[in-house]
Amino acid sequence: MAGMNPGQVDVGESKPLLHARHAAVTSDAASASAAGVDALRAGGNAADAACATAAALGVVDPFASGLGGGGFALVRLANGQTLALDFRESAPALLRSGSKGGIVISRQSGRSVGVPGEPAGLAELVRRFGALPFSRCLEPALRLARGFTVSPALARQIREELDRNPGSGPDLIAQLFGIDRARAARLAPGERVSRPALARTLARLQREGAAAFYRGDLAKAMVAATTAAGGVLGLADLRAYATVERKPLVSEFLGHQVLTLPPPSAGGVMVAQALGILASRATDLRHSGMGSADTLHLLAEALKHVFADRARFLGDPGYVTMPLDHLLDPHYQRELAQGISIDHVLAHDSYGTPAHAPTSPARDAGTAHISVIDQDGNAVALTTTINLSFGARIVAGDTGILLNDELDDFTLVADGKDVFAIAGGEANFPAPGKRPLSSMSPTIVVGEQGVELVTGAAGGPRIASATLQVLVAVLVQGLAAGAAVVAPRIHHQWDPDILFYEPGISAATVHALERKGHVCAQAADLGKANLIIRTPTGLDAAADPRAGGAAAGY
Repeated sequence: MAGMNPGQVDVGESKPLLHARHAAVTSDAASASAAGVDALRAGGNAADAACATAAALGVVDPFASGLGGGGFALVRLANGQTLALDFRESAPALLRSGSKGGIVISRQSGRSVGVPGEPAGLAELVRRFGALPFSRCLEPALRLARGFTVSPALARQIREELDRNPGSGPDLIAQLFGIDRARAARLAPGERVSRPALARTLARLQREGAAAFYRGDLAKAMVAATTAAGGVLGLADLRAYATVERKPLVSEFLGHQVLTLPPPSAGGVMVAQALGILASRATDLRHSGMGSADTLHLLAEALKHVFADRARFLGDPGYVTMPLDHLLDPHYQRELAQGISIDHVLAHDSYGTPAHAPTSPARDAGTAHISVIDQDGNAVALTTTINLSFGARIVAGDTGILLNDELDDFTLVADGKDVFAIAGGEANFPAPGKRPLSSMSPTIVVGEQGVELVTGAAGGPRIASATLQVLVAVLVQGLAAGAAVVAPRIHHQWDPDILFYEPGISAATVHALERKGHVCAQAADLGKANLIIRTPTGLDAAADPRAGGAAAGY
């Protein structure tokens, strides 16, 4: 990438697997990872690179993330300072109960739109930790908005949108790319497209800062589009939105310090709790090997424990009190580990801590994860989302802003589950101003010499299980970055009581799992993870081929 012009986004050397001597970025798109490296080469650090990568992803992968969404960033600086930045979407103040006593939230509708947090979050990340101006971090995204090539991943998501919504799908795609309906219906990989409306919005944010997103014409356009679709987002909600600084969860796993996100990221709690359970069974895991029936069984049993506890206890800490000390207590985790039989599953209600609280998950394409380690050893793990594919399917007027579908992540009173069939209780019921639970699990592992590993994933409830399996593959099995990301995965979320497995797991292994009492069902793409590992000679970066991702660095 030598000789790049300022602001140039070069994807020529991006690849799923990369060894870099100094700095690396992994994401779900080559042009986005290149945008992160562009920021690093311009004198930026990991925070600037994460911002540039996220902004670029919102342009080239609009089905997964963007300005109309939100997420979490986990920061670990080379000087040891850590921070969890919550820029999760929140419920509008006018969200009120429906006729049956529960709050009515219709999937991919105006009612499902939360207050977007991404512009505020990216700007705050750069303000607090970056070395470049926020405007400079947006340059690669603006350049891409003026013209980029349709990737196979984007073309596939467009085709699925058109198949799901043959009447309105072409209109949505046409509006996003500023093209006519006929061309929208036949977009294919390799075609050149642009996002002219979004380019104007990005240019405005460059000039006026992220605050312009939450006031004035942009805010009015978002409110008007949401209201027309039956939602209750208001100008006051946008003006009042603020990021929240949180203290990372810190746990120990086999001699490593693991940093994860606290609630409303349920994923961080689940990853930390599951690692605590599996630490007591590390000998079994090492003996069995990553793809064996015994290892997959232990992973599934640990996941059932943590999903059961998620359902009973977790929510927005601004609204509920949670027993985090209990859930993350090593003694409690050892008790759970000791109760796991290597030969058979437990009774359904035996997982986690029983309490008086209360189908297959929906497919999630609306999330993206970014991992960054810079030349000085600073690290950022950032996960951002608009929830389901193409979010709420609502574009705010002529702004190019695609609005999120995040309120679907609340547990609906009617059935005790969210859109991904995750069981939940009152802690995650919707309320005005509340932030819904998330499975996002950005994770940083630290050793004696500083940051050792940065990872996270996309994929709804599969995020936590994918992140956990990558961590176990590296920290227990000793797999290299590429092997850890590519390894076939399983997913179990306690309810429904089904162990999902990817096609790469052998029939003999599936039969062995069934003999232990698991009900097994095959499923593709059980999470999409991005990973960077520090090695004696530099950084090994791996982007998940399930997402068509790419790593970049130097």
